Amino acid sequence: MQRQNRLNINDLEDESYEPQSSIKNHKRRPVQSERSQAEEFEADEFENGIRFTYHASHHEQDWIVSALSDFYADHVIIDVLHQVRGGKEANVYCCKANPALGVNLLAAKIYRPRMFRNLKNDSLYKVGRPMLDQGGKPLRDQRSHRALTKKTRIGAEMHITSWIEHEYQALRVLHQAGADVPRPISQDRNAILMEYIGEARNPAPTLNSLILTLGEARRLFDRLVENIRIMLSHNLIHADLSAYNVLYFKGGISIIDFPQVVDPLFNPNGYILLERDVERICQYFSRYKIVADHVKIAASLWDDILGIEK
Repeated sequence: MQRQNRLNINDLEDESYEPQSSIKNHKRRPVQSERSQAEEFEADEFENGIRFTYHASHHEQDWIVSALSDFYADHVIIDVLHQVRGGKEANVYCCKANPALGVNLLAAKIYRPRMFRNLKNDSLYKVGRPMLDQGGKPLRDQRSHRALTKKTRIGAEMHITSWIEHEYQALRVLHQAGADVPRPISQDRNAILMEYIGEARNPAPTLNSLILTLGEARRLFDRLVENIRIMLSHNLIHADLSAYNVLYFKGGISIIDFPQVVDPLFNPNGYILLERDVERICQYFSRYKIVADHVKIAASLWDDILGIEK
C-alpha cells in the first residue's frame, strides 16, 4: 500500500509527559430487568432532581447534569460521588451505578464543550477517519457535510460527537479483544460511561505516579507491548500512549484516553504515531533497567501484523 504525505517526526509536538484526564446512547441502553421496589424509589427520586453527593459549583453541576441527565433518566447511574480527575479536554467523575447493572461504581468521562481549543494537532489524528454520528455510523448526508465545511455551531457539535464516538468504538473493540481497557457501558452527547477502576474513594493511580519493583516493571512492560500488539491487530493505534494514561490497580493495568486513536491503514502518519507510543513506554520503563529498542519493537509489530509499507 502506497503511503503519501507522511509527517516528519520532528513536526510532532512532544506531549508525552502531560497528564490527561482518566457510555450511553438511547439506542445503546443496557438490558434492564424488572424494577425492584428500590429501583422504583430511585425513579421517583430522579423526578425530584438529580442526586449529587459531590459538592460541585453551580456551573459545574449544570455541566454535569447536561451531560449525564439521560443516564439518570434511564436509571443507569443514581448519584455523582466525586471527581476522579480533571483535565483540559475532559473531567472524570465517580458515579454510583444502579444495582441492577451488577456493579457498584461507574466512571463518567465528560468532555469540555471547547475541547478542540486545547487539543494540539487534532488534524494529525483525524486524517483518514470518517466523521461518525452518535450511532457510530459515518455521516453521509450533504446537510451534515455542509455544516462541517462551513464550521457552524452544529458542525462543531458534530466534530465533538465524532471524536467521542471514535473513543467509544475503540474501547468496545479493544475490550472485546481482551485488551486491558475499561469496559465501556454507554455513550451519550459529550460523555462516555465506563467501568470504574479503583476503590470508591481511591481511584486507580496512573503508572507514572508509582514506584514498581523490577520484576513487576518487567511484567507490566511486556503486558503493555502486548496491548499495543492487540490494538494494531485490530487496526488501531492509541497515538498518545504514555505512563500518564495507564491506570494501575491490584497488579493490573487499564489503558485509557482513546479519542485520538488512529487507523494505520488510512492515516499516513500511523507508523510514526506507533513508534512514538512505543518510545514513550520504553522511556518510562528504562528507569527500571529495562533496555528496549523502541524502533525495533515498533518495526517488528508493524511488519508482523500489517506487513505494509511504513
